[in-house]
Amino acid sequence: MRKQFAKLNIQLVVRSTDWNRFQDKIRKGAAQLFYYGWNADYPDPENFLFLLYGPNSRVKDNGENSSNYNNPEYNRLFAQMKNMGDGPARQAIIDRMVAIVQRDAPWLGGFHPKDFALYHSWLHNVKPNPMARNNLKYQRIDVALRERRRRRWNTPRWQPLLWAALLLALVLTPAVVAYRRRERAAPHPGSEDE
Repeated sequence: MRKQFAKLNIQLVVRSTDWNRFQDKIRKGAAQLFYYGWNADYPDPENFLFLLYGPNSRVKDNGENSSNYNNPEYNRLFAQMKNMGDGPARQAIIDRMVAIVQRDAPWLGGFHPKDFALYHSWLHNVKPNPMARNNLKYQRIDVALRERRRRRWNTPRWQPLLWAALLLALVLTPAVVAYRRRERAAPHPGSEDE
C-alpha cells in the first residue's frame, strides 16, 4: 500500500494495532484507513447495502456502518428499497444506490475470494458458496455410482505383495547362502572343535 500511495506523492505511515485497539478506533471513528470484511448471511443486495446506510453509523448509532458513510439520497433510497419485494422497481433503486456508492467511493473493494473444491462424481449439489454455510442439507449421494466406484477403487491388488516377496527373496538369498556355506565349512585349525 505504501508503494501505491507513493505513486500519488502520499507518504503512508502504517500504525498497526492489536484487535482491541482497532475495535476501539472503529467505535470512535478514529481510523483513517483500514481493512474490514463482511460475509453475506443471506443472498440479497440489502445484505451489503445496509452497511453504508447512514443511520447504521458505527460512531453515532453503534451500527454496522464502520465507514460512517452518510449520504441523504442513499439513505432515502435504502429506506425505500429495504422492504420492497424483488422486481424491476427495486432493482432500479439498487442500481441508483450502487451508482451513488461508486461515485462517492466510501469503500475500496480489494478482496474478492474464490472457492475451489474437488468432489467425487457420485456427490451432487455441492458447489463452493461463500453465501451459505448450511448446504449439507442439499447434498445428494448417488449410492449406486458410489458403490460401483468403491468396488473398482478398492479391488485388492496382490501384485505389489508379490513384488515385495520377490524383492525380499532376492535380498535374503545371498545371506542364506553365505550362512549355509559357513555352517558346512570345515572348522579352522586351532579352534576348540578339533
